[in-house]
Amino acid sequence: MSVLKVVVFVMKKFLPLQLQGFIAAGGLATLFHWLVMAALIGAGLEPTLATATGSVSGAALNYGLQRRLAFRNAGPHRFTLWRYVGSCFVAWLCNLVFFFLLNSFLELPVMLSQVITTGLVAALNYIVYQRLVFHEQTQ
Repeated sequence: MSVLKVVVFVMKKFLPLQLQGFIAAGGLATLFHWLVMAALIGAGLEPTLATATGSVSGAALNYGLQRRLAFRNAGPHRFTLWRYVGSCFVAWLCNLVFFFLLNSFLELPVMLSQVITTGLVAALNYIVYQRLVFHEQTQ
């Protein structure tokens, strides 16, 4: 059985549907973030600036994915979009600070710094999205 099949099985068996959607949407947005970051580092951009730019790229993709996959009953765009933009600014700052501390201060390698940073920011984002951004309407 492939690793991907195991991950999907575990997610479906043990995680609530909303968290499954959050992980799927966030995973796709994170992959996009990392691809942009890698391309920019490959082009010679300093890693902290590359992750800051990649983070913005991933955030743009993430909004639609989160509404479709995780927070299907969220309020209207006129409310959620502005809360999302605010949360992205906070997440962007956290990404930048965590990455800088890990990569520049602790001198961890770029990829390890970004993986740790992504995990920390993802946990923060789930709480913020669930409670503040996409606060779902009850039926």
